[in-house]
Amino acid sequence: MRIETFSPRHAAGIADLCQDLGWPSYSDIDTATRGCSGAGVIVRVAVDDDEHVVGFAQVMGDGVVQSFLAQLAVAASHRRQGIARALVVEAFAASGTQRMDLLTDDAEQFYRSFPHKAKPGFRIYPA
Repeated sequence: MRIETFSPRHAAGIADLCQDLGWPSYSDIDTATRGCSGAGVIVRVAVDDDEHVVGFAQVMGDGVVQSFLAQLAVAASHRRQGIARALVVEAFAASGTQRMDLLTDDAEQFYRSFPHKAKPGFRIYPA
């Protein structure tokens, strides 16, 4: 397994992974391509020896102080192998920022394993 910088050749694998996880927003190849290529977006992709995408991390930031971990996904078959941690570490480093915020539904213990300050958060949707 290796970590790579996103390129459009990874989009289908990211879309497949999101579909497997039940994440509809990036389950489309075009959406994955555009969302992972946007301005201020850093994406690191975990690829196995057979060139399959097994995980990805998407970070958005200002390149100086603030970043946000928007998405982190690892295929169920590849969990508990350090892939998520490697993705977070590499994407955060590539962001060039001093801090990174995130929201989580079910991975609090994982994120608590990083140096952190817990803060309440909100996700706002259009009306």
